[in-house]
Amino acid sequence: MASKTLGSETIVQSMLRSNSVLVEIDGNVRRISLENLMNAINTGNEQLLRQVAWGIPLKHKVQSSTAYGVVGNTAAWAEYKRMSGRYLVNNAGKASKLSPTNSGVFADGTALDESKGHVMFISPRLYFLVKTDSVSGIPYLWLSMYPIGGHYIGGANGGEYNCIGAYKGSMSGSALVSRSGVSPAGSKTINAFWSAAQVNGKDWGLTDYDQRKLIMMLGLSEYGDTNIQAKLGYGVSGSSNLDLWGAAASLKTGATKSLGDNWGKIGISLVNGSITGVNCSRVNMMGIEDPYGWQWEDIQGVYCGNSANDTQDGTEIFIYKGNRLPTTAEVSTHPNGEYRQATRLTTSGYVQEIMAGDNFDIFPAKIGGGSTSYWADYSWANNTGQLVFWGGNASFGAYCGLAYAYSNYAWSLSYADVGSRLAYYGNLTFVTGAELMAS
Repeated sequence: MASKTLGSETIVQSMLRSNSVLVEIDGNVRRISLENLMNAINTGNEQLLRQVAWGIPLKHKVQSSTAYGVVGNTAAWAEYKRMSGRYLVNNAGKASKLSPTNSGVFADGTALDESKGHVMFISPRLYFLVKTDSVSGIPYLWLSMYPIGGHYIGGANGGEYNCIGAYKGSMSGSALVSRSGVSPAGSKTINAFWSAAQVNGKDWGLTDYDQRKLIMMLGLSEYGDTNIQAKLGYGVSGSSNLDLWGAAASLKTGATKSLGDNWGKIGISLVNGSITGVNCSRVNMMGIEDPYGWQWEDIQGVYCGNSANDTQDGTEIFIYKGNRLPTTAEVSTHPNGEYRQATRLTTSGYVQEIMAGDNFDIFPAKIGGGSTSYWADYSWANNTGQLVFWGGNASFGAYCGLAYAYSNYAWSLSYADVGSRLAYYGNLTFVTGAELMAS
């Protein structure tokens, strides 16, 4: 290869995150991608973090109050919200924006036919960094659309977007779909849910552990408070621990269509025989409907150990990569391919502290909170359950919330009050509503 004079090469005005620049390291010339260079520059710089990111101080070790606050560049959070919301996405990954104030019509005014695809919540890749403040000693969760060191939550294979079912998953024939006006699917194993998602195509699956972390991040960013039920609404389950599932089972998806991409609730009356719900509602988080308090949600990307297996003691949490479910052999040992491992509590109770740490893990690290203190949500766990589902159902009232995890049951669990939520892990192509309806 002929030598090049870098000073005479063509000048450019922009570059992609994947493009590289040359740097000198210990007297040697090396290449580094723009994304990794930005990570290296931003890591450890608290002042720069406050300029490009918004942050939530994780105060669970120093206070019982759920009020944490939000600091830094809150305008960046407002911009992230503006770029997120509901879309119709067809099986091939073509996506068109729905009206931000009425999910019954496309943003361009085209009439919506949901049978042409799935109503999904789409948001940009979100970078996050958990860093202990040098003055207060409190860990902060920093969030940004720009690389800030740490990690990011985005689509599979480095995708630029998250794509999560706006509504709980329901069945259309043999396919799992995300549509309004229908009953959410239940009484299926997680394998059956995932297979039904795959009927739509190889890039379709269930929401995963990272996306449940994303939903938690959205709630913290909006309210700076862990007790999201008190801020946004208590959900279908209401604020009291009453058995409302018999009535909740007849509810339909899409109650929050009129809220579009906004945060809000719609109050409902829920009566199950002689039991009347208290503060029951349908809640909407930027377009994600009812992420807690109606029906538990199976998630992929994570499972736990079982003390009955030869190589597990039941305290393991296995967090793996890829749009897939583990095989039977993996469930009894450990995931194949890339994965990391954490240690779960095998006791149940209100969550006082979550693990957080470098990966912002949202499993409980300490039990001892309450329905209005610390993380304000409950957790169930033992040393044999391997399936993990999230959010709570309509029988658990104040137990429910974004930090409510259940890992007591075998992988083969199948109950009516345990459902799922669709996710898309492929590349998206953005088109107008008219183009999508014509395709």
